[in-house]
Amino acid sequence: SMARKDCLCVIMMKSFLAIALLCTVPAIKADVTCDDCIAFGTAMQGYLMSDASVAEQTEILVAVLCPQAENPEECDGGIRMYWPAFAAAMYPVFLEANSVCADLGQCKKNNPFAWKKEPTCEDCTAGVGAVAEVIGSDAKIGEIVEFLKGDGYCAGAGDDMCVQAVEALIPYAMPVLAGVLVERSTQFCCDLSTTGVCC
Repeated sequence: SMARKDCLCVIMMKSFLAIALLCTVPAIKADVTCDDCIAFGTAMQGYLMSDASVAEQTEILVAVLCPQAENPEECDGGIRMYWPAFAAAMYPVFLEANSVCADLGQCKKNNPFAWKKEPTCEDCTAGVGAVAEVIGSDAKIGEIVEFLKGDGYCAGAGDDMCVQAVEALIPYAMPVLAGVLVERSTQFCCDLSTTGVCC
């Protein structure tokens, strides 16, 4: 049920150090300059692509998604098999700092988010939340699915089950990861922003 899923999400978010797919890069919005945005985005991308973070992401997805699956063992095996490869394929594209900062409007002249004051913790966490909304959106999930099904991963994988795995995992994984991002936004802003807001 949806309530059970939400409950599991909250439990998992509180239990693991978070990850955030395409989400994280948003805290950028709260930093002062385009350079700050790119620095934060680069730090977040590096963190999310690290072996330790990908392993955590895998555990969170297994723990949140598989208890509700028709075949929990198959779910567990599929996530463990595919998630590290999917993450390695999509993060360099969808979390590339320059393009994310441009998409958020952080690197434009007359940027309404380029505050002249030091950003606050609330500014930063609101930015993370905005990006989490984007990555959990049907539109962004559709882009990621199409990318991974094609040249982004499956076209060169030589795996008959690849497309099916993308379609089965990504639409459920991204909202979970977006939720974790929001839950842990204060910690991300502390650890990865250039000014250490929220510490």
